[in-house]
Amino acid sequence: MEILGLHYAIWIVVILYFIGMLALGWWSKHEAKGREGFLLGKRQFGVPMMVMHAFGAGTHPGDVTGVMSATVKSGASGIWVSWMWMFGTPFYWLIAPIIRRMRCLTLADYFEERFGKAATILYVAMATVGMTVATASMLLATARTMQGMMGKAEVSEVAPAPAAKAAATPAAETAKPAEEKAPAWAARGLPRREADIWFYGILLSTTAVFLVYSYWGGIIAAIRTDFVQGLMIIVLSFMAIPAALALPEVGGWCSATATLKERSTDQVKFLSLFDWKTFPLATVLLLCINSPISMLAQPHLMTVCGAGKTEWEGRMGFTYGNVLKRICTMGWCILALVWLVFLFKTGERVQPDAAFGDSVRWLLNPVLQGLMLACVMAAGMSTGSAIQVTVAGLFSQSIYRRYIRPDADDDRCVHVTKLAGLAIIAAATGAAIYLRHSVVGAILDYVNIMSFIGIASAMGILWRRMNAGGVFGCIVLAAASFLLTRHVIGWSQEGLVRAGLLSVADGARTWTPDASLLHQLTRRGILDWAKDSVGKDILVCSRFTVTALPLLTGFLGGIVGSLLTRRPKPEAVETFLKKIYTPIGQEAKLDLPFDECLPPERRLLTAGGLFLMKPSRQSWTGFLLVLAISFGLVGLMLALLAI
Repeated sequence: MEILGLHYAIWIVVILYFIGMLALGWWSKHEAKGREGFLLGKRQFGVPMMVMHAFGAGTHPGDVTGVMSATVKSGASGIWVSWMWMFGTPFYWLIAPIIRRMRCLTLADYFEERFGKAATILYVAMATVGMTVATASMLLATARTMQGMMGKAEVSEVAPAPAAKAAATPAAETAKPAEEKAPAWAARGLPRREADIWFYGILLSTTAVFLVYSYWGGIIAAIRTDFVQGLMIIVLSFMAIPAALALPEVGGWCSATATLKERSTDQVKFLSLFDWKTFPLATVLLLCINSPISMLAQPHLMTVCGAGKTEWEGRMGFTYGNVLKRICTMGWCILALVWLVFLFKTGERVQPDAAFGDSVRWLLNPVLQGLMLACVMAAGMSTGSAIQVTVAGLFSQSIYRRYIRPDADDDRCVHVTKLAGLAIIAAATGAAIYLRHSVVGAILDYVNIMSFIGIASAMGILWRRMNAGGVFGCIVLAAASFLLTRHVIGWSQEGLVRAGLLSVADGARTWTPDASLLHQLTRRGILDWAKDSVGKDILVCSRFTVTALPLLTGFLGGIVGSLLTRRPKPEAVETFLKKIYTPIGQEAKLDLPFDECLPPERRLLTAGGLFLMKPSRQSWTGFLLVLAISFGLVGLMLALLAI
């Protein structure tokens, strides 16, 4: 029996799951008293909870859907949609204790102490914008993924592909001849009007549930829910793989890789980890540099690193929660490759963004489909709840209590935090509806916004000369570079042809002598061809350029802005440095003079105003271990693809 197109068992599982999550939020309510209880859970959590919190807060449907969508389109290189953070992960081992030793409730407290009032307000404003867009992208990805799993997504017609090109075209883009029978999954799709109704219903329902339990229990509810959801995501991420490999059309992993090798062309190599167009090696390396920098701007970083009992729990949770995500990403990519083989063998086609939901509906029984559906909703809820609680905390602690109601007590601040959370989620829901046709654009904007805020944060930790002027110079120049490369620079193919700079014949582009500069920039990967919102070809800045230029101008803006303005007070900078290099539990050292607390012989780098202490054995051994794990995971994936 089906209800609204879903087997009744799916509805039972989803309803029972949400009842359990709401009960967990209610149970956590009595422990979320006071600002520290609501925002940091009274720093009571051990390693397992912190690992799952870091995993759950950093994982949402956009990850699995993005990896599977990109993999179905271009092969194994789609794994870098999530693995772009891979080689930033070892730095998490070093970042976690620094964040905990700041002894702050929010990252805005760090900006207040290090740079002053104006820089703090700028950080809160920019972080709120960035994380509201992040929440919108999460809500949008959750709704779209659920639509695919429920068969309620919009189905659009694709013109048949020429027979001569069919074998060389990815299954995600191949259209069957009109006389062939449409695949079964497409029959469960809906026209646009009905699909939009389902989208709005799913979006509002999901938002309401995670908002309720976050409102009740603050970060305690979010962390406890992440523990349950994290286990579900890990199990269900791999559960569909054996079922897919067992399909007669697939015939096991060796047969799958053989099929993908046969189907590969010069343009699309399905078994290559590096794609020359979307994820070349240079872009991957740049993203791995950018990831730990952008992480330093995340408002929820304080809860991910600081809600544990000690520094050890924060380090283990933040680092290995993300290692778990890297492992799960391998499962998502493998599932996508196997499903791609199935599509090749059956001659069916699938919208790339619906590949994950399509595979789940085909491979899992109704009970497991219900668990997966609940898991997808849970992943979005865990990320949204963590963002909502921490970003709302920025406003209540750094704006409301400091500048609006300095005499407000803890209960009043918690109440304001909850109300601010409601406003943020409302704004994010509106943004999700506005951006409903551009999930990738919303995610890209969020990542870039947080990365150039992270530059200022990193420079404040590493460079003594960094001040408020540097923060403004960094963020303003990086933001301008991002807007220029992401939203301003671009030429339509039609416009270039009309201007006499380009000729197009039989799909081949030829630059005229007058366009030598554009030709060279395109050859060197600075510019790249893409599609606009209506499917027309446009020449835009490449992914490498959009990432590299804001990073470079941000660092330069921070240096120039700091050098052109007043030097920060030495005693304030020294107090901050003593805090971040003094472990939790050794607070007596903070009263010592600077040179006694941080002896010169223990300093690693002081040239040019930089300040870096020699890492402890725990720091460098942990860093090297995670680096080895990262290389090991890449090596394992390469070995699997070579079978």
